[in-house]
Parts: sequence; C-alpha cells; structure tokens
Amino acid sequence: MTTISSSGYLSMQSPPGTKSAANASTSQASTSGASTSGAAPSARDKFLDYMKLTPAQRMEQAILEEMGLTKEDLESMPPEQRKAIEETIRERIKAKMEEAGDKSTGKIADLTV
Repeated sequence: MTTISSSGYLSMQSPPGTKSAANASTSQASTSGASTSGAAPSARDKFLDYMKLTPAQRMEQAILEEMGLTKEDLESMPPEQRKAIEETIRERIKAKMEEAGDKSTGKIADLTV
C-alpha cells in the first residue's frame, strides 16, 4: 500500500501479515552466504574479502595481478624464485609509497620572507 505522509513523502507499506520487499531481500541476502557453500563466491563475497585486506595486502595483490600471478602461484614456487618475486613486490610497494608521499597537498602559499 502506498500512502502520502503529512510531509508530502510517499511511503510504502506492506499489507498486514506479509513481508515487505526490503525485508525479503535483506533476509535472502543474509542467508545466501550460508547456502552457497561449495559454489563460486559471489561478487559480494569477493568484495567483502577484498575489504578485509590491509592496504599493503591490496597493493601486493595488485602487483601480483600486474605480473600475471596469484598468491597460490607465488606459494607454489621454489624458494629462490619466490624470494626474488617478493623482493620485486617490496620494491614496487616502496616506490608507490614514496610516490604517494611526494604529492604535497595542502600547500596554499609560500610564506617565506
């Protein structure tokens, strides 16, 4: 049922004894994660996993992708090759951090006299 409130806004109300569309989609979303065990992760699950990563882990993942590698590929490499790639990743992260630090923000005027 749609009603107009005293302030002029539309309001959607479900008939008594039924679930609203918002409540139905919320309950479906909250149970969908548990029911998909063994299935491919959804975009939502991938996003949540990505957001759990630290900024350094995100940078490492991005650099690995640039190199055409995954974390699993790195873990399965021989120790010498893995160390070399990890060193490359460290150097790239350091370079990106230095590059980000070089961007001076907030300077409005030079006040030297």
